Amino acid sequence: MVIDGTRLGVMELVAINLQNISLPNHVRGMMTSLNVDSIDSLGIERSSRWENLMSAIIYCLCGQMPSRQEVLRGRQIMMALPNNLRTKGVAEKIAFSLLPYILIGFKAHLDNRFQSDSNIVSDVATFIARLHDNHNPIALSFLCAHRGRSGIERHVLIDSVQVGRAQVTLNVIKGILSNDPWAKSRSIRWYQQGPTEWACLNMFPEMFLRYVTSGRVSYLLTLLGRHFTELQELMGVTDPNGIKTELVEMDPLTSGVLSFLSERYGASWRSTDFFDVTIKKDQLIGIALDVALPCVVRQMPFYSASHAHEGYVGKKSFYIAQNIESLQDSNPVRACLIKCAIERFFQTQIMHPTAKALYETAFYYVWGKRTAMSNREIAIGIDRDHNNFQYLAWRLGYNDGLGGTSLPIPLLYARRTAEDCEVSALKDYSLRQFWR
Repeated sequence: MVIDGTRLGVMELVAINLQNISLPNHVRGMMTSLNVDSIDSLGIERSSRWENLMSAIIYCLCGQMPSRQEVLRGRQIMMALPNNLRTKGVAEKIAFSLLPYILIGFKAHLDNRFQSDSNIVSDVATFIARLHDNHNPIALSFLCAHRGRSGIERHVLIDSVQVGRAQVTLNVIKGILSNDPWAKSRSIRWYQQGPTEWACLNMFPEMFLRYVTSGRVSYLLTLLGRHFTELQELMGVTDPNGIKTELVEMDPLTSGVLSFLSERYGASWRSTDFFDVTIKKDQLIGIALDVALPCVVRQMPFYSASHAHEGYVGKKSFYIAQNIESLQDSNPVRACLIKCAIERFFQTQIMHPTAKALYETAFYYVWGKRTAMSNREIAIGIDRDHNNFQYLAWRLGYNDGLGGTSLPIPLLYARRTAEDCEVSALKDYSLRQFWR
């Protein structure tokens, strides 16, 4: 097992933790009884010993004790691996080095259906198999806006990213890659929206609208720039395991999704009612209409009866002038950026609801297809939401990228719990969008 650039045996890791005088007695008793030499790496023979060792390793790595069900998921993942990864020598490389970090980072379930905040066991096994086939993995993730946590704060951006919590999420991904026994080089790439004209696309519309109507779009752009810089500095720290980490601007991906939609559905897709019976429905449109649309309509101010669509649109010029006038200096570049950002917001909000649903769905379709066509990328979800339409669209894109197959997918979404949940066990661990 590799930790912070140092290779340790499992029992060495346990011995280090046994020196901790504050170690709970029940954990200490479990650790002192371990004997790694007598444990089957697949957990078939003497399964209780396998479970105790896995529990001990997880506790050593994150300070949280897993439930027995979570440990059992580890054994089930091992059994779901392809036959070539279940041989004794290969299974040993996975079970007590790579797998503990995966169990720390991701919940899993046996049922072969989507569950929010959890991953299908066969998908987890496919993720590991993709690592095996990929000697130069790039772990790719997307981030949404860093908003507040309370009811009132949900509609504003936080002043600064909680870098310590972001570091925990980053460390779990680093742990997976550094304990990938087949990798020759390793990279982590996070995409984050910066202070650009597309700022509105990665936050709730209510949030952006609040800044627009209060004349504070310039401040919103300042916060986005600060968040980007803070994460960029975190990602710029040299890693002892030689993992390359970088933060990348989201705009090129946004442009790619918009180009895909124009090419596939025509230049007027934004104003198209995709319920129209004359429009040929493909699988992506089906996901958008049947699964994504209810989520999207709830998020769009201009589609809600509580908002006056015409009133806002009619005041666009006023809002642009108000926000430019609020600048402390007459910076023409900043003024142009504010104008473009507000215009992009209105352009997005006057989309037909079905077109907006299709855009949100297409983002995950394009990500899945990109992953299938890449020989390096692996997909890890650390953004806040984990909805069925995201999973279905990603799976469709991934399988289309492989030629129309229907296989388990190598997309894993990290753990997330309620915002006010105290961390007392692994089940309370929350990594998505840096809540813990």
